[in-house]
Amino acid sequence: MRQAVDVLAVFDIGAMSPRPIRFKVVESGIKKTVRVTDIKNIEWLGAGGVSRIVYDCCTVNEGRRVSYRLLYFYHECRWEIERSA
Repeated sequence: MRQAVDVLAVFDIGAMSPRPIRFKVVESGIKKTVRVTDIKNIEWLGAGGVSRIVYDCCTVNEGRRVSYRLLYFYHECRWEIERSA
């Protein structure tokens, strides 16, 4: 399942990709702020001229580790979250 999200990210000088800090996601009709605890992997993908960066992330939420993928569409400056259903 993919969903568009608002992301607060840091664009460090000299870095190839932005670093997500936190994002807002809608769950059950309620907008929640989620802090990115750990980025396990960053992968650049580009097929058909669509460049995107995929971040494998996890967050600690109520004592549980939640894994998800944040996708940054480089040329569109757009973020999405991808979670398993």
